[in-house]
Amino acid sequence: MPPTREDKLVPIEQAELLARLRWFIQLRWFFGAASLLAAVLMLEMPLGQVHARMLVGISIALLGYNWLFWFLEGWLTRRRPDAHARYAAVAASAQIILDLVALTFVLHASGGVENPFCLFYVFHMVIATLLLPMRNVFLLAGLAILLFASLVLMEMYGWVPHHSLFDLEQEYKSPRYVAVTLVAFASAMLTAVYIGTSIARRLREREHEILRLEQQLANYASELERTNQQLVKADEEKTQYFRKVSHDLKSPLAAQQSLLRALLIQIRKSDAESAARVERAITRGDELLALLNDLLLLSKAGEVARGPRHEWIDPGDRLRAVIDAQSLTAREKGLDFFEEMETPLPAICAESGTLPALAENLISNAIKYTPKGGQVTFSLISRDEHLIMTVKDTGIGVAKDDLPKIGQQFFRTNQARQSGSPGTGLGLAIVRSMVEAMHGRFDFQSELGVGTTVTVALPLAHPEVLGEVEPFCRLEDRRD
Repeated sequence: MPPTREDKLVPIEQAELLARLRWFIQLRWFFGAASLLAAVLMLEMPLGQVHARMLVGISIALLGYNWLFWFLEGWLTRRRPDAHARYAAVAASAQIILDLVALTFVLHASGGVENPFCLFYVFHMVIATLLLPMRNVFLLAGLAILLFASLVLMEMYGWVPHHSLFDLEQEYKSPRYVAVTLVAFASAMLTAVYIGTSIARRLREREHEILRLEQQLANYASELERTNQQLVKADEEKTQYFRKVSHDLKSPLAAQQSLLRALLIQIRKSDAESAARVERAITRGDELLALLNDLLLLSKAGEVARGPRHEWIDPGDRLRAVIDAQSLTAREKGLDFFEEMETPLPAICAESGTLPALAENLISNAIKYTPKGGQVTFSLISRDEHLIMTVKDTGIGVAKDDLPKIGQQFFRTNQARQSGSPGTGLGLAIVRSMVEAMHGRFDFQSELGVGTTVTVALPLAHPEVLGEVEPFCRLEDRRD
């Protein structure tokens, strides 16, 4: 029987003993009722010289003191669990002693040495090995032998009446029969106790080791939970600090780039050498600015699947500004830009900045690595409760060996580095992180020298997301 909720107030080993005591009390209810039933039947159908009335009284007494133990066990569990645990071994010893005395009276009323139910002494010793230390069990075994021997000898010498079970009037008076029976009984009792305590000791040692390991594992789990909470808090603080520093660096850097471009306009015709240096400085500044933009966006990528900023979004309306801006950038580079957007599109539950960030990263990446004269196609459709965003280009493509590395932070292919286009290797890492956070699918297909197709499938209303952001994305508020 496993320990109950109340047992958690006491040490684990004591809780296990309390659980076994409850089992012992339940077992006594069964045997007490069976004994009472048998005694009542013998009142109607006598067996030998069995004293049925005495058996009825003993059975009622057994049920009575079992009720007392049951009541005290429940009362102590509710009111004094600490005291209950401390005296559990004493309670177990008291119950077994009363059971041995009751069994002795039962044997006296139903045949004494003739009664084969004397083996129930052994059963009590087996139970004692499960509840008590070895020393206590041997003391109880000695008590059982003393009680049975006293009963047999007193009946043999006529000090107490003998109630024959099978009308064997002479056997119980035979010294040889009595001696053999007592030796056999004592030998069986001591052997059973020795074997039982040896097995119980080994089992108890293993049980103690298991309980110790369980407690150790529980402590480790608690420590890991505390450590994890500290790490989460530290990571949040790091992200906030990282975002603040990146933002603080971005503002002066953007101002510096504006000043350099203004300077370049003034000196381009008068000083070609200085203008070339300024152009290189602007290029490096643009690379650093792109890195800061990507780092800022990456710091937000883990937040796109949770939080109160979720809402029902119209994809076409939210992406219009991004598509128009990227279309202009593509045409300035000499690229053909095609837009294929299904109308109307269903609303999607997402953080407000997620879709623009995804589209801007994918389209700008395609424009960056597509040579002049190429084309970029942006597609947005709805299929099977998913929003499908696809960006296809005729750019430099990716070698087959590099495909498994796409989406890793700071990874750039040799072709990307050789193209001369500035980049950080974070763009697709950001896209993949956002898509996974939204429980979506990310697919990247590319062929070197031919072009690349990136497909993102986002669930319109993922059950896990809805469960975390209610009531901000209630289904009844959805507008398709």
